[in-house]
Amino acid sequence: MKNKNIGLILEGGGMRGAYTAGVIAAFIDENIKFPYVIGVSAGANNGADYVSKQKERNKRVFVDYVSHKDYSGIKYLVKDKSFFNMNFLFETLPDKLDPFDYETFFNSETIFKVCATEVSTGKPVYFEKRQFKERGKKFMAKVLKASSSLPIISPPVEIDGRLYFDGGVSDSIPIDKSLEDGNAYNVLILTRNEGYVKEKQRLGAYSRHCLSKYPRIYDAIKDRHIRYNVTLEKIETFKKEGFAYIFRPIDKIKVNRIEKDTVKLNELYEQGYRETIEQMDDFKKWLDNIS
Repeated sequence: MKNKNIGLILEGGGMRGAYTAGVIAAFIDENIKFPYVIGVSAGANNGADYVSKQKERNKRVFVDYVSHKDYSGIKYLVKDKSFFNMNFLFETLPDKLDPFDYETFFNSETIFKVCATEVSTGKPVYFEKRQFKERGKKFMAKVLKASSSLPIISPPVEIDGRLYFDGGVSDSIPIDKSLEDGNAYNVLILTRNEGYVKEKQRLGAYSRHCLSKYPRIYDAIKDRHIRYNVTLEKIETFKKEGFAYIFRPIDKIKVNRIEKDTVKLNELYEQGYRETIEQMDDFKKWLDNIS
């Protein structure tokens, strides 16, 4: 890619990440490369496989392995206080069942960042690939796990004496960070349909109890819809001005955050791939215009 001031921003969304996986597969097939990638939660995991150039791995993680008995379920919520089996997702899968290509990832020139939310402040923290390279794959696994640990259905993850939750709590679509890092142009992969507006999250008695230990996280969740919707408005402005290109589901999305139906997930993956290829000519023209 000729333009060195362009970022790829990957929203989270749990199992809606199957859509992002499809978009990324299309990017790899079309030899679309970015010098800078930043992801949140499921978006960060998709982004890691993009940097390691493992086109099919995202599909296997977000679709094929979902039916595995150790992937997720109420039994893990009871046993480990997490609906998703984090040890399976971030240790067993990348290190044994479906090896992650750490060598290609660490040797890539692509800048890669992961957003997580620091518990004591409720603010975003951005971890970088160079830290992963220096401290190894176990540190990387911790960061990716933290970025995907949604409050209430997952416990926080400890990193260097501090606790972290899902990056989406504080910065669901980190375009401000990409801009701060010098990227005047940005490509975004979102996991909601156009016109989506986030509503204020209703926190019942159980949720308030779960969050009672984390007052800053509670505050961040209460205000999350405001930050999210402001960010969407900003992105739309950048799009109109030619500074952003957005990939998002065109057909109505039917998958929820904890979806376990592999048929629906495969359809969403295929949708992401198909919709990206269908607009590839327009996208390449946009890229040529900013080069």
